[in-house]
This record gives sequence, structure tokens and C-alpha cells, in this order.
Amino acid sequence: MQDDDPVDYQFWSKLDGWSFRDAALLLCGFDPDAVRGSGIRLDSREHPEHLAEASKVYRVLKSTTALGPNVAHPFTVIEHALKKNLPMPTSLLGAVRARFRQEREREGQQIDEILGEAGQAEPHPRSKRFLLRLIYVMATRGYGLKLEQPYNDANEIANDAERLGLVLDRDAVARYLKEARQQAEPKANEE
Repeated sequence: MQDDDPVDYQFWSKLDGWSFRDAALLLCGFDPDAVRGSGIRLDSREHPEHLAEASKVYRVLKSTTALGPNVAHPFTVIEHALKKNLPMPTSLLGAVRARFRQEREREGQQIDEILGEAGQAEPHPRSKRFLLRLIYVMATRGYGLKLEQPYNDANEIANDAERLGLVLDRDAVARYLKEARQQAEPKANEE
């Protein structure tokens, strides 16, 4: 990892999408703007020795189906990098985590405003049943999912959300799909 020039991780954490090239360089401690325009390609064998690790990281990012085709949200890149045990400057991780916390806090405030009561985390049981049934209908009819493997089905939904600029936790999507199936299928079988 490069330590010579400090990278402005705060700036990079605010972007809504990183190209795989930028993400690989950031994960290896390089400022993508400093390398831009130099004619260096991370996907070729003809790169400077000091970028060998960035080239490997780039190839790992390009090989995954969990990310978008060319660009991924910083949250998704960091999540994937942690799963794959890729290099990562602690300053980059800290900047992206700070953004994540800020966005979650803002969302929490908006949810409280919608619900009308601060601190009310769970919707009313009837509202929750309705939402789970709606999730079930959208997943089975809109996506054509059987919901037999909710963790596999969650990837498609989370990827579509990401293409729209939304970040959904795949595990949370899978839990809701599983809960929706448990809620709706007995009701559908009764009729």
C-alpha cells in the first residue's frame, strides 16, 4: 500500500459510485486522480510494480457478480472487500463507515417523522402483515421467485436496488423474503 501522498478518503466516501479501477486503487492506498491520465491499465500485465496489488484487487472486483457491471456503491465495495479480505486503509474504512452511520441516522429521523412517534421501530402488526404480503406478491409475481432459497433470491433484488442507487442489505432482504413466505403461504393455501 502507498503511504506517500495522503488520499482524501472523505471526498471519495461521498461519491455514489466507484469504478472498479478507482475502488482497487483506493483499497490499495492510491489516489485514483493521481494515477488517472497516466495510461496505466490495471487489467494488463504492463503496469508498474508498485501497482501489482491494485491490479490483483481490480481483477477480484471485476470477477464478482455481487457488484454492478462497471461501477459499485462505496458501501458495497467495502462490504465485498471485507468478505474477500482485500487490503484496505483504515482511513478509507473509517470514512465510508462514517457516511454509512450518517445516512442511517438521517433515515431513522425520516422514519420517525413518518411514523409520528420518535423511537417507534416496529410498525403496527397489521401494517407489518400487509407489508410482508406485499413483499410476497412482488417477489413471487414481479420477480417470479419461488422463495425456496431466500438468500439466493435476495441477490437479484439487492442488485436491482443498487442499479437504482439504493443500498439494501442482502441478509435483511433475505430475512424479509423468508418472513414474507412464512406469513403469506399459509394464508394462500387456505383459500
